Amino acid sequence: MKTAKTLAQISSSKGFQLSEILVNWIYYTEETVILAYSEIKRRGIQINEEIEKLITTFSEAQGKTILQLETELFESKNVANYQEYYNTLSTFSETSNDDHKRLEKLRRDQMFQREVVEKKQANKDVLYGGLWFVGGLAVTLVSLGSGKGGPIAYGAVIFGGIQFFRGLMKS
Repeated sequence: MKTAKTLAQISSSKGFQLSEILVNWIYYTEETVILAYSEIKRRGIQINEEIEKLITTFSEAQGKTILQLETELFESKNVANYQEYYNTLSTFSETSNDDHKRLEKLRRDQMFQREVVEKKQANKDVLYGGLWFVGGLAVTLVSLGSGKGGPIAYGAVIFGGIQFFRGLMKS
């Protein structure tokens, strides 16, 4: 099975990767080889004799010249040449970029909403933790102050203190 690469993959490939496609053209689809060759030309990379021989061998195997193969491919893509086809990639990237911006805005909005909810919860923790702490402390002090003994509300004091300080840390 032959490997196919997209225009985006080809256009983002390094020069040696494009040459590798041409050297091993038999393992790639016709479209991939033509795109790699066209990208090399677009970048102005020098085509040496070895690459020229590989392109000639490839085009002979297809039964057409490389120019004919390029023309047929780009006509099938409804473009005049590789540069025009390459320019469609930037249009696609701009669309993807717009989508990315919308998603980023949505993510920021969700983070803001989460922060608002967490802030409200932190304020509640401070309020109710403080009430439990003060209430438990008051009950304990009153019962110990009477001299007769009584309930010691250390649970309310501990629980309230923890909740109060947790709320402070979150806010």
